[in-house]
Order: sequence, then structure tokens, then C-alpha cells
Amino acid sequence: MKAQSKGSSGKQRQSHLSSADLKALRAALEAKRAELQREVSTDISEGTHSEQFAEVRDSFAEVRDSAERAERTEEEEELLDLADQESTLLSQINRALGKMDKGIYGLSEESGLPIPLERLRALPWARFTAEEEAEIEQGRREKRQRTRAQS
Repeated sequence: MKAQSKGSSGKQRQSHLSSADLKALRAALEAKRAELQREVSTDISEGTHSEQFAEVRDSFAEVRDSAERAERTEEEEELLDLADQESTLLSQINRALGKMDKGIYGLSEESGLPIPLERLRALPWARFTAEEEAEIEQGRREKRQRTRAQS
């Protein structure tokens, strides 16, 4: 049985995904969202920990070797960068869940074509078909090359 949902016009729209597929994909998205929320929180906490306690730590401890401080600063920056990437993925997951609620999940944002179930199982937050994604990435690479060539 294929799932039906209401589109923005209020009309029923037939999905290429079954109710069971949608249920499994929603569960995968929700599980990944919970995992990412924990990771973002941890990464931000660890990435800002020394900033919050630097003054107290410095007043009770000898000044540490500058290489050790530089290494910790680099680790903190990496954690904050990772939290930023995780937050971006979290936004994509929330977007996919919103599209499910609107009945447009699994359709390419570029063409409106169905995204194959195999791709959605591998990447439940996919916004485009694999072919469209490849074209978009190629366009980005070409744009970066042109920008580099101009500078």
C-alpha cells in the first residue's frame, strides 16, 4: 500500500513510498536526530570548556607550555567545527521530517522526481536524486575553480 498525504493545496498526493517505508525512514531520521543532538551538545561543551574555565585554571596552575595550549586550542576549534557540521546535518534531518509531515518527502527539490528508496535508506535526508546531486557538486567544483583562477 502506498502512502498518501496532503500537499500544500490540500489535495491527496500519492507517494512512491509505502507506509512501512515511510515509518522506517522516519524512525531512522529521528534516531539520527537524537544522536546528533547529543553529539552537538557534547562537542560544544568540550569545545568551549577551556574558555569557560581558563581564568580559574590559570590562577591555580602554573602556566602551561605554549605547545600544549596551542594543541588544546586546535582540538577545541576542531570540536566546534564538528559541531557546526553536525548542526548542518541536523537541519537537513529536520527539513526531511518536515517534508514528511507535508507529504513531499522523497521527492527531489530540483526536479520533483522520486528519490529512489535505496538512496533514501542510505541517506534519509537526501534532497536530490544521486544524478542531480552529482550535477550540483560538479557545478560547485567548477565555480571554485573559476574563483581560484580569478584570484
